[in-house]
Amino acid sequence: MVDDSNNIKVSVRVRPLLPREKEKTSESKCLVSMPTPQKTILEIPKPLGVDTGRNNSLEEKTKTYLFDECIWSYDVDSTNYTNNKKYYNQTGPELLSHLFQGYNVCLLAYGQTSSGKTYTMMGNRKEPGIIPLLIRDILKQMEVCVNEKINCELKFSYMEIYNEQVRDLLGNNDSLKCKVREHPQTGPYVENVQEYIVRDYSHFLTLLNQGNHSRSTAQTSMNDKSSRSHAIITLTLKQTRFESENQDDLGDAAEEMISNIKLVDLAGSERLGKTKLYGQQERIKEGTLINKSLTVLGRCIGLLAGKDSNTSSSTIVVPYRESILTYILRENLSGNSKTCMIFCISPVDFEETHQTLNYANEVKKIKTAARANKTKLSKVAVNWEQLQQEQTVINSLKKEIEVLTEKLSHLEKSTPSENSKFDKIIEFLDRESIRVKFENKYLKQVIKEKNNHIEQLNNHIDYIENEYETLFIENKLSKQQQLVQTKQDLLTNVYGQIEKIDLELKEFNPDVIF
Repeated sequence: MVDDSNNIKVSVRVRPLLPREKEKTSESKCLVSMPTPQKTILEIPKPLGVDTGRNNSLEEKTKTYLFDECIWSYDVDSTNYTNNKKYYNQTGPELLSHLFQGYNVCLLAYGQTSSGKTYTMMGNRKEPGIIPLLIRDILKQMEVCVNEKINCELKFSYMEIYNEQVRDLLGNNDSLKCKVREHPQTGPYVENVQEYIVRDYSHFLTLLNQGNHSRSTAQTSMNDKSSRSHAIITLTLKQTRFESENQDDLGDAAEEMISNIKLVDLAGSERLGKTKLYGQQERIKEGTLINKSLTVLGRCIGLLAGKDSNTSSSTIVVPYRESILTYILRENLSGNSKTCMIFCISPVDFEETHQTLNYANEVKKIKTAARANKTKLSKVAVNWEQLQQEQTVINSLKKEIEVLTEKLSHLEKSTPSENSKFDKIIEFLDRESIRVKFENKYLKQVIKEKNNHIEQLNNHIDYIENEYETLFIENKLSKQQQLVQTKQDLLTNVYGQIEKIDLELKEFNPDVIF
């Protein structure tokens, strides 16, 4: 059996009809069906006025897809109808478990404008979405961890990518630039983004509402309040486990785990003709940059999906840096992360739904390399076994000193001068023992620090070498593309000149000139 535990988990959710769609009876037919929890069938509409002249089979009129989860939210009266709470109960516990096991987690919502992404992720007061429900359960689990001698700290940040610029939705200083940087070990991160320690659920709701209020939205013909940016919520969970032989004592910190979960509400994929933004230059620019980042995301996913089947996959360069979105999500798409993508689809828009389902079909092929982020604190801070051995040696020396002291006491009256010599020798040996013990501990600490420094330098060297190799390949490919384009431009120019000369020869009339 193939182990697909590290494959990106793919869910597809179909929304109900919108009021404007219900008014148009000719366009309100549902093209999507989900007969089983893992199967989605898309009906291919017959073009108007076209008769193929044959009796097409069912397979020719529909297209079938298989995913990890197919969420039917079209008809509330259906037996398999799934609302936000029911969907979270299917997906949320697994995300929660991964987070508390020390894994990095990512949940992305993708779909065209007005397909239900923000409703799935955020919900509303009556029916909260995945994000509020997940935070609620994280806070509950943190309380349970206290009984197991595990201290938890949860940090919250909220940012958006608007017009290819990162903006902190909870920041107090607009002058600070939020730039994407590269860490040699943990990968890309965004600097100057404010993090808040979540005290309780009401505090989280305050932060969430503040961020939502700051998010960039605008009205289009497809959505009265369309998200014009990619929103990313990051939750960082720090767990510190304490150990003690005495149940009533907290003990010392033995293990630390730092994991995070990114909750991403992508801006809607859209076409200019459908959004009807003609003449609105700012909205057109927004849509162009949104589609650009989603296109780069699609290219990255296409290359990652083909890596396993491509024998020369080691030479494939995935263009993460061509978009801020893909650069930030690099680890979640192919690195240390347990990733899930929710694809929200329309029940009536065939072109957009067909494109989204094909996109989802590629994503499910991608594998990540998730690992638990655990650190054994006892091994890093203090070597208790070594200290115990040193203490045993000290106790043994003390016993020997006591025996020698007793023997010397018997000789004190008879040979006082000899006793004084022994006393000096004992004092000297005692001081030497203390000095050697101190120097031993000091040298061990120095060696440990040097080894850590060497390890950091080696990691940095590996990072620089990988970065150089990546930039070299990208530069080489870019130059090749420029040469090809220059050659094509020259050929086009030459052919144009030839056509112009041919046209002048055809129009040439000697009688007119002479």
